[in-house]
Amino acid sequence: MSPAAEAALRGGADGIAAINTIKSIIGVNPHTYVSAPSVHGMSAVGGYSGNAVKPIALRFIAEMGHNPKLKDMHISAMGGVESWMDALEFIMLGAGSVQVTTAVMQYGYRIIDDLKSGLNLYLAAKGLDNVEQIKGVGLDTVSDTTDVLERDTIVYPKFNLSKCIGCGRCEISCADGGHQAITLSSERKPRMDAGKCVGCHLCVLVCPQRAIRSSGRRSAPKERRQ
Repeated sequence: MSPAAEAALRGGADGIAAINTIKSIIGVNPHTYVSAPSVHGMSAVGGYSGNAVKPIALRFIAEMGHNPKLKDMHISAMGGVESWMDALEFIMLGAGSVQVTTAVMQYGYRIIDDLKSGLNLYLAAKGLDNVEQIKGVGLDTVSDTTDVLERDTIVYPKFNLSKCIGCGRCEISCADGGHQAITLSSERKPRMDAGKCVGCHLCVLVCPQRAIRSSGRRSAPKERRQ
């Protein structure tokens, strides 16, 4: 993203709008072998938008926000903005303005009033006068490498056995996609081996009963501190 933004700056652009849609194919019909949308048996690569692209959009806005060559460039962010919180996140990563399209298609133009009122309430609660005071405040905490992250502690999952229905999804996900730290008792209740757990929280994400949550941060085993 940065090379294109820098080229726009050199070409005389007053600002950058990012990220718009992402080129994509949404599926292929197993009977006609044509991807969607199908028009007389033909399809084409199209633009994917909405809340699903927000994490990608945030990453690119942060990349440009970090770029010293674009320091004075106005960045207008877009890509998955549906609430004032979404808009705030883009601003905290360096955006000077925010654009909304897909959410208007879903909820109508009234969403703009919601965005404005929510952001105003946030600013008032923080004792801030305008959004310029929070522009880019989140950039210093973002790195393009995980090497900067502290690895001496782990946030372990905590199980609420009274809510557990014994479906076993936590055990399956940990066994097949995690670190084999969870087993089931004879009563089909989860048991965790803290020596194997790395705090990935995959079990928290897959639990249908929300019977697993984060616990306090604890020291990691020495062999994991690398």
